[in-house]
Amino acid sequence: MEPGPGLTIIFGANGAGKTSLLEAAQYCLCGRSFRTMRDEEMLRSGEGFMRLEARIYQGGAATARAVRQRAGAAPVVDAGGGHRWLEPGQVLTFSPDDLQLVKGPPAGRRRFLDEAICRRRPGYRQLSLDYAKIIGQRNSFLKRARAGLAPLADISPWDRLLAAAALGIYAARKEFCRLLAPRFLSAWTALAGDGEVDIKYVSQLEGVAAAEDPKKEVLNMLRREWSKDMERSSSGTGTHRDEMAVLLAGESLRRFGSQGEQRLAVLALLLAARRLALEEGGRQPLLLLDDVLSELDSSRRRRLMRTLAAGGQALITAADRGFFLEEELAVGNILEVAGGAVKCAGKEHQQRIKPVPSV
Repeated sequence: MEPGPGLTIIFGANGAGKTSLLEAAQYCLCGRSFRTMRDEEMLRSGEGFMRLEARIYQGGAATARAVRQRAGAAPVVDAGGGHRWLEPGQVLTFSPDDLQLVKGPPAGRRRFLDEAICRRRPGYRQLSLDYAKIIGQRNSFLKRARAGLAPLADISPWDRLLAAAALGIYAARKEFCRLLAPRFLSAWTALAGDGEVDIKYVSQLEGVAAAEDPKKEVLNMLRREWSKDMERSSSGTGTHRDEMAVLLAGESLRRFGSQGEQRLAVLALLLAARRLALEEGGRQPLLLLDDVLSELDSSRRRRLMRTLAAGGQALITAADRGFFLEEELAVGNILEVAGGAVKCAGKEHQQRIKPVPSV
């Protein structure tokens, strides 16, 4: 199949394979699934082999990619010029599980921030990896100190490394939230029509980042917690416990928002990140939206469809054609999935469908 350059609408009954189609697209682009962290779980039940093929267009250049995997073996990638996945954030996905971005624990929101920042600042990925490594090594030292194998004061070198990396992460996340907030409000307004939403970055370093010597202040914070950290064998100070609070009328959407409001907030965050990427001269991220319409009322469905039709490539799945107006179907590229295969969507849209070769 070949999705259109704008909006592609994918119909199919429950269990037909719509989500698997989006999963295959994301894996070919990013080397990961939005449904599972285990590659072998992508193999169809009872099958011992899978193969994905894609042609990816970026900046006028095309890359042919094939991914194959056998049960019990690691995936093998043939990407022509090499094993190059897209950076995190260049593909933005929504599935029902992604409501956790708003209603789930802070780790998901930190991951959302970090992936978006990686797209803007390639060096940030290494900073994040370095920070995770420092935390791991510091925690290992705390375990040794608790066991009496090393004096606690010898943790100072790890503290210096942690302070420097944490301040860099704090500054990048704080700046991104500042840029994202007005675009989040704009996207929410486009989808909901009204309501004052905001995002707020909450960090332990908030009070020290503006100090005359921020690194010294962070070191003092770490030193004050040495004994507690040793008792629990983990680091309690840093950016690994930070939060991006999502607010509606000043209240936490995580705690007080309805299911529909939380769903709308996730969509608004994705659209805001997409708009920011475009405004900063980057490529619009691809949107993969799975079962996004089922808990939106009719007016909000209309608003979402107008937003998607305004530009950028997006694939959206739905089990019910009744979610769409005829004029919305006329704008989109229409596909239908049945029994795990892409079928014709109907005579009126047949001219938009390209034959699918058997694999």
